[in-house]
Amino acid sequence: MNDGHVSRRGFLGQAALAAAAAALVHVPEFLRHDRWFETARASGADLAHDTYNGLLAFVVPGRDEYSVQQGVVSSDPGGVESDGVDALIATIDESTPYFPSFSSAISDLLNGTTVALNMLVAGPFASPFANLTTPQKAAVFEALDLSPDYKVLAGVLPAFVAFFVYSEAGSFDPVTRSLTGTPVGWAISNYEGVSDGRAELLGYLKEK
Repeated sequence: MNDGHVSRRGFLGQAALAAAAAALVHVPEFLRHDRWFETARASGADLAHDTYNGLLAFVVPGRDEYSVQQGVVSSDPGGVESDGVDALIATIDESTPYFPSFSSAISDLLNGTTVALNMLVAGPFASPFANLTTPQKAAVFEALDLSPDYKVLAGVLPAFVAFFVYSEAGSFDPVTRSLTGTPVGWAISNYEGVSDGRAELLGYLKEK
């Protein structure tokens, strides 16, 4: 998008995030008062990356350690293997410039809701949300969906993450404007890549 143009699907994704940001004015202060916030930040742990990798695994399970921790895996590569967590965080923040650090607010909300629901579980990650099983992660989104303040976010966020995983974002080099490898979404969907034509789309008219 360096040329100033935004694709139709890119616009739809940004519009969805904008709607979610409008609903999420701030993370409730009571969610920030739990001891795990202080402990995790004091340890230098990157909560955002852990949280979003847990979210990527939840939406598109794969063979990674986050999928293993949640108890739902796939023989195919999943969201974590798309190598797009940094791009996902950046996209969320850049899509909502009027909401500084929107990605951090979402991360805190997911983790804070996990703690508020007393679903802390032992696990290898600093993020409580990333340590949850798949049913427990679903319960976090169910709780958010029941809240008038976070209902929009609960509905938009999983769809946006799925949209992101099946895009080329994790394998796209914005400097060279080219792919660095085969996008995970292509592998999962058996998409063969850009082509001038497809055999399946040939008509029944014969060439003269």
